[in-house]
Amino acid sequence: MIVISYKYEKLRGFVEKLPQSFDDFGEVIYKARNEVRTGEAVGIRLCIKRFRKPNAFNRIIYSFFRKPKAQRAYENGLRLQNLGIGTPEVVGYLICGNKMIAESYLVTVESRLKRNFYEFRNGNIAGKEDIINEFAKFSAKIHKAGVLHKDYSPGNILFDSIDGHWEFEIVDINRMKFSPVGMRDGCRNFGRLWGKRDFFELLGKAYAMATDYDETDCRREIMKGREIFWRHRTTEHFVTDESFSIGVVISTYNNPEWLEKTLWGYIVQTHKADEIIIADDGSDNRTRELIARYCDLLPIRHVWHEDEGFRKTTILNKAVAEAESDYLIFTDQDLIPRSDFVSQHYRHARKGRFVSGGAVKISRVTSEQITREDVAEGRIFNIEWLVGHGTKRNGKMRKLWCNRLVCSVMNHITTAKASWNGGNSSTWREYIINANGFDTRMRYGAEDREFGQRLENNGIRGIQLRYNIPLIHLWHERPYVNDEDWRRNRAIWKETQKLRKTKTEYGIWKKK
Repeated sequence: MIVISYKYEKLRGFVEKLPQSFDDFGEVIYKARNEVRTGEAVGIRLCIKRFRKPNAFNRIIYSFFRKPKAQRAYENGLRLQNLGIGTPEVVGYLICGNKMIAESYLVTVESRLKRNFYEFRNGNIAGKEDIINEFAKFSAKIHKAGVLHKDYSPGNILFDSIDGHWEFEIVDINRMKFSPVGMRDGCRNFGRLWGKRDFFELLGKAYAMATDYDETDCRREIMKGREIFWRHRTTEHFVTDESFSIGVVISTYNNPEWLEKTLWGYIVQTHKADEIIIADDGSDNRTRELIARYCDLLPIRHVWHEDEGFRKTTILNKAVAEAESDYLIFTDQDLIPRSDFVSQHYRHARKGRFVSGGAVKISRVTSEQITREDVAEGRIFNIEWLVGHGTKRNGKMRKLWCNRLVCSVMNHITTAKASWNGGNSSTWREYIINANGFDTRMRYGAEDREFGQRLENNGIRGIQLRYNIPLIHLWHERPYVNDEDWRRNRAIWKETQKLRKTKTEYGIWKKK
């Protein structure tokens, strides 16, 4: 079934061919459950959304009992346009399948607005007060018109300055309610947004002024809606009113293929890192070229030194010295993060503590098969998917359980100590500086444990979260492992334990 607005009848032939041409159309701007592409057709800039194929149950529902998402989004778009509410102009939709729906496409004119409300995820509202005030007025207009967007989330609210005025549009409009909107429903409609208390307090004040509701009541209901919505969604995002910057330090050496798979994981994080520092122990130009390709997608900085053998501790110290974030997560080139990896480290950050996470090793066959889509969809964190793609089932896969209660119990009863794990640990940068970073005398083997020992000697204790923060550990060889390095490293570690050292003389700053 195909439906085209009379205004865009000339696009009918283009829309009819979408099942064959979509994958080659324009460029991808979003790819997870659904895929969104933008490009030009017949001289018009378009945005096309392909909805994921429904499962068997939903195919029945959308075929016989409920309108498909593409159809609802198109019809809702027409209603919003008639009400004068900002949304990209709808062009048409296409439903594929005979008796049962297979896949569907929604076509709209590409929006002129390029920003969205994820800008407020880290809580900085300085200089953005006008945006919040105008957004409150826009929301009041929607609600007064009897419209409630049932997924009023950051990515679905577009805005930009057009001719000196802030303009707003809502997208992903297949879930809408058209009926009178009261104060409580209107205020709690903001609950899905990301931001800190000052963001919501300013929003509540401006919304109250635009609706003539009581300001205190508005603020209370907005915060209540925020609390209710995010109470059981900590794997998607977390609610905190604390503000600090967070960075990720990724160590690497001549493995751009694995490093790229790891970077895919940081693109889909629910809480974006303020900086990602690639601590490069002397890789060749392939790694530099890879990083250059991702600079527009991630806040990456490349810290490199000459290849003079295994000098991971030295390059980590350089990365720490150049870091600007308050809190630092340490990981490696072959560890793919789940979408809540950064947010879990952030929400568990505590003064006087460091966080220790876990990882699940997978086979070479599975590692090679992983695609960007597998990472974006989170399939690699599904035990059955891993087994089906070549990794033997084992007890350590229990780290991939997502149930909060089970994870909490497992973290409590595990016999593994919450030690500093160089592939998945984090703490405050000031603690790393106080310990003078990593001991540069050490090669591979216990170099992270020795650093963790100095943190503990200084009263910094570990938080065990190996079941809350699992990483997928890609297969790799370890040609740099040798007994001589291990014996020397162990002797340094034992000395740190015996003398209860809190800093090293061979770290970020070395003795003269």
